[in-house]
Amino acid sequence: MALLTLSNIHKTFEKGTVNENRVLQGLDLEIEQGDFISVIGGNGAGKSTLMNSIAGVLTIDEGDIFLEGQSIKKLSVDERSKDISRVFQDPRMGTATNLTIEENMAIAYRRGKKRSFFKKSVTEAEREIFKAALIDLGLGLENRMKTDANFLSGGQRQALTLAMATLVRPKVLLLDEHTAALDPKTSDMVMNLTRKIVEEQELTTLMITHNMEHAIEYGNRLVMLYHGKIVVDVKGDEKKNLTVAELMDLFHKNSGQVLNDDALVFG
Repeated sequence: MALLTLSNIHKTFEKGTVNENRVLQGLDLEIEQGDFISVIGGNGAGKSTLMNSIAGVLTIDEGDIFLEGQSIKKLSVDERSKDISRVFQDPRMGTATNLTIEENMAIAYRRGKKRSFFKKSVTEAEREIFKAALIDLGLGLENRMKTDANFLSGGQRQALTLAMATLVRPKVLLLDEHTAALDPKTSDMVMNLTRKIVEEQELTTLMITHNMEHAIEYGNRLVMLYHGKIVVDVKGDEKKNLTVAELMDLFHKNSGQVLNDDALVFG
């Protein structure tokens, strides 16, 4: 049984109006335990809608989503958050600006626990857990745990958000173009951290990226969307040995369409 199954997912915006937009059109996807899947596609292909549907931000129109065989279709974002973690494109979205590093980590650590467990202060036991996770990042943040997140760079904040998202091991990790707002050097740093954390924790991961080279380099599987459907799904050695040109050829063969490189990278 797949860990996460998306079955015949449909999502239409502004249904019944002149602006009707059918974004997901019968999408099927089975994600196995330990899969690290790169998701690419042009503008309007349905990448963000797919991720928002899994996270519970959007309610799907038709179909179902199963986590470990149980439907999560009717669960709220909060109810899903104990099993599904997410890192956004904007580094500021993953952390509270006016809270310290350790306070941000405490919120992440207590996610999904009963409200009675919540308290303002960070315990020494928690602090040791947070320190170990920060040391693992290799950025020296373990020495700045009482620093407000506001004083961190974009790359440091995104690294912290990654640590927070995986502090309590999620069943599914969603990475929503999490390096798109970073400069190339910082992006590479965060991607290397991503690979390290995903491999060490054997996390099942879905990563939307605008970078086709990253899509080929990272993970064991690559999925390409077009008009709300999966038109390319490659894994293992087939994916690892792909070139960007071969990926474009695959897209053309399976969709009947020709997209230039920029349409996918910047879409």
